Amino acid sequence: MATHIVTKVRKELSADGTHRHIEGVCTNAGTHYTRKEVVDSIHAGSLWKTQADGYEAVIEPVAKCPRSGCTAAPYIRTNPDSTKKDNLENLDAC
Repeated sequence: MATHIVTKVRKELSADGTHRHIEGVCTNAGTHYTRKEVVDSIHAGSLWKTQADGYEAVIEPVAKCPRSGCTAAPYIRTNPDSTKKDNLENLDAC
């Protein structure tokens, strides 16, 4: 089982133009992975987690983007209610 350390996130405009959601992530090695690549890797047994500004969280797959009406899938998240960098949404851009 491999462990991947995510330090940054890449977002894209949603299909309906109402919000920006996670397109993929970048690791501490500088490699970009799409949401699907991360989800497939987790299902294959790898551990994905964030590390930034002293915060850390395990990334988990979810069915789709949590925004109402958004169909982006598969999707990933950490601590969705946090305002700190243990929330994947709050990482710096890659």
